[in-house]
Amino acid sequence: MDGMIFGSCTLAGVIVTALCTRRALHHPRVFTWSIAVAFAVCTLGVLFAVPSVARTAEDVTGLDNAGKLVAHMCAVLWCAALQITMVDLAYRPEYLRTAMYRRVFAAAVELSVMVPLFLATNGEDVEFTTAYVDHPSVAAYLLVYLSYVLVTCGELAFMCGRTARRSRATRPWTGAGFALCTLAAVLGVGYTIAKGSYIVSYTLDSPWSLGVEEAVSPALSGLAVLFLFAGLTLPMLGGMLQRPRGRGAAALPPAPGRPSPTCGGGRAAGRDSVDR
Repeated sequence: MDGMIFGSCTLAGVIVTALCTRRALHHPRVFTWSIAVAFAVCTLGVLFAVPSVARTAEDVTGLDNAGKLVAHMCAVLWCAALQITMVDLAYRPEYLRTAMYRRVFAAAVELSVMVPLFLATNGEDVEFTTAYVDHPSVAAYLLVYLSYVLVTCGELAFMCGRTARRSRATRPWTGAGFALCTLAAVLGVGYTIAKGSYIVSYTLDSPWSLGVEEAVSPALSGLAVLFLFAGLTLPMLGGMLQRPRGRGAAALPPAPGRPSPTCGGGRAAGRDSVDR
């Protein structure tokens, strides 16, 4: 099941990364490049979450669980890039740099804790999954990783939801896209709760079904990725559809007694740089 879910996410990620990179080249801004980087990192992460790819990574590098380490590091960097995207869209310029530095610092601290803990625990008889949480170091590593994802997904759900509400009336494509991003972040929260609650309940000697957790967590993770891919590409798709319509309207002469649509303001009504 993992191979099918994460393989589909990888295919979607390659397509969306190419589209977002093209957009960033034409409209270079912090949020356009951070979206492209987020998709590229996420695509790499879900690729290494495919079991066959993870086994190949172990054979090539000689490092046990190499695929899992790459996937988790990509998840942290992906969350950080998404936070920077939303910070660029939501914060005023005077607060932007400080807010970005804080999130980059948080991701760096997370990786500085995760990677040494992984290397100290790693071995042939260890896998970094909930099936091995009887190993205290594995449980600690997973809880450190899941805690960061939980906090960042919670913040993303809040910021994406606020952006969706503000954009719903004037920029419907943007509103719909960030509504899907909000759903993706909520699914990410659900993923961390499902996996984390199993680890905590196991530690307290009252675990729920491991089979259920192993079915629910990958499904929530895969759906979160797919909804996020769809949500962040909808504003771009809306902008692509609106541009030909806008050029056609601009080519028509203004009706008698009405001002030209190019007069009286800088940006066209209902448009934002998110939609470009």
